[in-house]
Amino acid sequence: MQTNKKAIDLPTEEVIIEKKEFKSISLKELTIMDIPPRKAIIDPLIMEGSSMEINGASGIGKTWFTLEMLCSICTGEKFLGKYEVANPRPVYYIDGEMPLESIRDRMNMIMARYIYKYKVSEIPFHISNPLLFKNNFIPKINDTKITQPIFKDEVKRFSDIYQKPLFICFDNLSCLTDYKENDNDDWTSMLDMYTELKHEGHSICHVHHVGKGGHQRGASRKHDALDTVIHLKRPEEYDASEGAVFNVKFDKHRHFAGEYARSFKCAIKVDDNNKVSWDISDFKDVASEELLTAYCMGLPDITYTKLEEEFGISKSSIGRTIKHCVKNGLYVTKMKEIYGDEWLKYDKLINKQTKKGVSLSNTKEPTETTTEIPF
Repeated sequence: MQTNKKAIDLPTEEVIIEKKEFKSISLKELTIMDIPPRKAIIDPLIMEGSSMEINGASGIGKTWFTLEMLCSICTGEKFLGKYEVANPRPVYYIDGEMPLESIRDRMNMIMARYIYKYKVSEIPFHISNPLLFKNNFIPKINDTKITQPIFKDEVKRFSDIYQKPLFICFDNLSCLTDYKENDNDDWTSMLDMYTELKHEGHSICHVHHVGKGGHQRGASRKHDALDTVIHLKRPEEYDASEGAVFNVKFDKHRHFAGEYARSFKCAIKVDDNNKVSWDISDFKDVASEELLTAYCMGLPDITYTKLEEEFGISKSSIGRTIKHCVKNGLYVTKMKEIYGDEWLKYDKLINKQTKKGVSLSNTKEPTETTTEIPF
C-alpha cells in the first residue's frame, strides 16, 4: 500500500557575496583620522610592523650580528651598546642551516653578559631549525599551500601566548626558500606573507647573502617593500686573523636619517670567560674607487655633505679619502677617465690650487708631487 508523504521544504543557505570596493579617504578625513602611532622596537632602526634585511658575504658574521640583535629585542638590553630597545618583544628565529649546538653556543656567549638578570625560562626566544624536522629538512617558507599556513598558525600561537606581536627572523633566504632569485614575480608569495604578518603588527627580518661583487643578489623587488637594509662588509685593511670584523652600512633607511644612519665598524671580542662583547668604532674606510667616482661624477656641484648623506660616513673621512686620491694620482686618473681631455673644466681641486699659485704651471698637467690640498 502506497502512502502519500508530504514533501518537506528544507531550508536553503543564503550565500552573501560581499561587494568589492577600492576604498579611499579624503585629505580632510586623513587629517582627523585616529591612527595609532607605530612603536619603535630598536629606536630608531626598527619599527613595529616593519621589515628589514641583513646582508653580506658568506662567513662575514651575519648570524653573530643577527643573534645579538635578537637577544636585545627579546630582553630589552641595548643593541651593541649603541641603540636603545624601546619596546622589547618575543622573538621567533627560523634558522635554515646552523647546527643547533652552534646556535646554543653563540646564544650562551651573547647572553652571558646579562643572563644574571633573567631566568632562561622567561626569555621569549623561540627557534626553528632543520634538526627539529623530519629528515633534518625544514620546509621551504615560500610554499603557499603547506608551509606558510602552518607557519602563520605557529606565529599566532606564540602571539596569543605573549599577547604581543612577534619579531620574526628568517636566516637565511638561500636555505629557507627555493624561489627563482632573478624572477620578481617569484617573490610574490613571500611579499604577500610579509604584508599579512606586518598588518598584524609583527616585524620581519631576513638574512641574505650578497653576490660575488658584494651587491644585492637576485630580483630588485625583494628590497622594494623593505624599510631597512643593513649591509655588512669587510674593511679594506681586513686580515683574517682579526676574526669577525665588519663595517655596518645602511643601504636603505626609511624611518631614520642623519647621525642614526651613519656607518660604523664592528669587531666581536671574546674574553677569557667565553663572553662576547662588541667593539664599536667609526667607519674608517670606504671603497675609495666608489667614493672617488661619486665625487668626480658630481662635479662641479658635489659637496661633502651630499656624499655624507649618500655613503653614511663623516665629512672628515670623505675629505681624507679624496685628499689621499689626489696625492696618489687616482683623482686625476679618474677625472681623465670620465671627462677626457676636458677634465680641468670640471675640476675644482687642482684648479683651486692653480688659482692660489701653489703648485701648478699653466702649461703643465698636475703631477703627484706638485699637488697639496688643504682640508
